[in-house]
Amino acid sequence: MTEKRKAVVLLVPGFPANEQDTTCIPFLQQFCKGFITVSPEVELRIISFQYPYKKGHYAWNGIEVYAAAGKGNKLNRITTWLRVFKEFSQIRKENDVVIINSFWMTECAFVGQWLSRFFKIKHVVYIAGQDALKTNRYLPFINFKNIKIIAMSENLVNEFYKSTAVKIEHIIPSGIDTSKLKPTNEKRSIDILGVGALTQLKNYLLFAEIIKELKIDFPEIKACIIGKGEQGQTLMDYISNNNLENNLTLTGELSHTEVFTYMQKSKLFLHTSGYEGQSTVIMEALANGLTVVCFDIGRAHVEGKIWPCKNKEEMIEKLKELMAGKLTFEPFIQSTNMQMASAFLKVYEI
Repeated sequence: MTEKRKAVVLLVPGFPANEQDTTCIPFLQQFCKGFITVSPEVELRIISFQYPYKKGHYAWNGIEVYAAAGKGNKLNRITTWLRVFKEFSQIRKENDVVIINSFWMTECAFVGQWLSRFFKIKHVVYIAGQDALKTNRYLPFINFKNIKIIAMSENLVNEFYKSTAVKIEHIIPSGIDTSKLKPTNEKRSIDILGVGALTQLKNYLLFAEIIKELKIDFPEIKACIIGKGEQGQTLMDYISNNNLENNLTLTGELSHTEVFTYMQKSKLFLHTSGYEGQSTVIMEALANGLTVVCFDIGRAHVEGKIWPCKNKEEMIEKLKELMAGKLTFEPFIQSTNMQMASAFLKVYEI
């Protein structure tokens, strides 16, 4: 009888539909690439609950993925969970599954704990953002005693403790895929860059308001926002109504590689989100040599490269100071995706 290969199964809300789908949860893509590099002897299998929307199996960078295709439909939630259970049972027949790792402390963790109990397999949960807050409706239904929890940042450890009185022992920040960092002599012609979903949480209307204020002292300022979302039209209207067409550009959604190219053409990174677990895009900006201005959210602490602010006025003053001074563009990498994957393997204890 052939010995079964050790396997780790990731339960995720969504996963890239193909290798060109680079904007779908870049963190997970970086983690998976790091994992198969540092631990090729362990099979990595992925079960995605909601996206892609076409049900079935497919390969992504040599990793087998199963899409349960829940499509975000709450009425199909039980059907989706049954599909996940059936797929997990099949994976377990084929492999020696030693870890279930759920991303994040939401639907995947809720289902993951039942798979863990039924099959008696160790369960690890990674929290990365709003899943640490009291508003997470899944928190009352998860038994924290039977899982290992990893947080993306110290900020999340504190938030989760406020929500649950549970102290998280493991912190693993997001890691950068350094293979995407290509040498360049590109001129840094963009003064201020923003990258993220155009949603109320990310608050890019504030970004536009700040550019309007900065234009008074820097009339030739060039800024850019990369992303798409429901506030896209609101932003376009604001730009038009305030004569910012020559100062603020909206690119729409770009590939991950294109985002890095824009970062290498930019000087400053402005992140207006009011809440983050640990912003992966901030880590990417630092890796591409940018200086970051943001609110005091989940982030790395890098003296002279990240400037946390309390409010809009403080952001404006710090940006004025930085734009008038001399910037340097040395890259800062807190962690690579392979270091991140190695840290997960230590928690797995396999």
